[in-house]
Amino acid sequence: MGLRLLVFAGLLLLALGRVQADGGDLVTMRNGDIFNGTVARESFSFDTGYGVLSVPYGQMSGLRIGDADEPDYLLTRSGDRFSGRVLDHDFTMLSVLRASRKLAFRELSEIFFSTYSLPQREWLPDAALETSDGDRFFARLGTDSITIETASGMQRVALAEVERLDLAVRMDGDEYLARIVLKDGHVVEGEPRTATVSARTRYGATLAIPLRQLTTLVSGSASHEGRPDFFNQPLASARIIRDRLPDGSPAPEVVVLEGGRYLRGAVDGDEDEKPPKPVSVAPFAIGVSEVTFEEYDRFCADTGRERPDDSEWGRGRRPVVNVSWLDAVAYTDWLSRVTRQRYRLPTDAEWEFAARAGTSTRFWWGDEVGVAHANCEGCGSIWDGDRTAPAGSFPPNPWGLHDTAGNVFEWVADCYNSTFADAPADGSAFDKPGCGKRVIRGGAWSFPPGEIRSTNRWRDFPSRHSDDTGFRVVRELEEGGH
Repeated sequence: MGLRLLVFAGLLLLALGRVQADGGDLVTMRNGDIFNGTVARESFSFDTGYGVLSVPYGQMSGLRIGDADEPDYLLTRSGDRFSGRVLDHDFTMLSVLRASRKLAFRELSEIFFSTYSLPQREWLPDAALETSDGDRFFARLGTDSITIETASGMQRVALAEVERLDLAVRMDGDEYLARIVLKDGHVVEGEPRTATVSARTRYGATLAIPLRQLTTLVSGSASHEGRPDFFNQPLASARIIRDRLPDGSPAPEVVVLEGGRYLRGAVDGDEDEKPPKPVSVAPFAIGVSEVTFEEYDRFCADTGRERPDDSEWGRGRRPVVNVSWLDAVAYTDWLSRVTRQRYRLPTDAEWEFAARAGTSTRFWWGDEVGVAHANCEGCGSIWDGDRTAPAGSFPPNPWGLHDTAGNVFEWVADCYNSTFADAPADGSAFDKPGCGKRVIRGGAWSFPPGEIRSTNRWRDFPSRHSDDTGFRVVRELEEGGH
């Protein structure tokens, strides 16, 4: 599903600009014919698998018809995205330059709808949902509560009290786990015993979503870049930058750090974390999250590069894995070219500075691993030792960065050196000719808590791919901090 929808979403953004200029919808048929005009249809019937939608013409943003063994994709102006099947048989295409004609949906490749400004009635959802199919949409919940079997027994949880709900099926397929963060900060984990959640969309349809197909539910109606604001928090001192790609889609979100001086390494750490050494770091901007499959797949679509395997965990918002250091560098080079900004991997010193976020404890939240702060083998999350978690599944550190501890190791720029004795004091990368191994940081879903410490360092061959390793980007700042 991922690449076809990703390319479609990118083309959609390009085409909408073209259509806006000449005032019509853009229809492309499978045989290559292109029609520009107005799709004369009041609404579109779409079977999501959870229920049937009837989306008004004025809410349509894009439509792609899949091949026989692939789903159709429907995108709306409100940022909703559904996969399934168009139930309508045909539509009439009106054009100023051509006679009107009837066209069959199954002979269609895609429609990019015009950006005419049509009046929209106000509609406030109470949740944002994401499914294992990649569907993302806002809804009003019709289910009042769900039942979770916890270690201490059955517990009924009112959805009105839920801030965020994550669900995961373990790799063996037998165990199905839920993690619920309540609005009062408490966390409930266990096996869900509720079969479905009822969700009413802005289009009037009520969908019955099997809980096993739901991956995330977030309370509230806030959205950013067409997606829910997962665990975003106000950061009074933070400034976020998000560049745009040529097709209008967003580059990875980065947070500006002012730089400073800190003590790198740990007296009680491994030998390659010693000796602790003062380091000065210049201002820079670093990824709020690890680069996701969704972001990396745009790079693959644009360059013709083969997409990395997702280990059957899903793509979308999960951090990209099975990428080498060379792949990560190629991504930052491409991002620099298409945005005309300077992107690169963080240096080892920059990474630790950002991960610590001004703290001096083993983990940014304290000296004890606790429960549900991160994804590692023994961190107390529903993904522990099994697979990656979607980006942003855990609260950010004090500087707004997610998953600097656990989830996936992250490539950094430095060549591996077993001591800090010769490490640069200015925060730049340590490198040498013929470097055989590069540094990876942060620990991963498959490693124990001791390996996700802020100071912990590992290394790997720069050409190696692994399902526990990804990366995040740094964006260099121009004069004036932009």
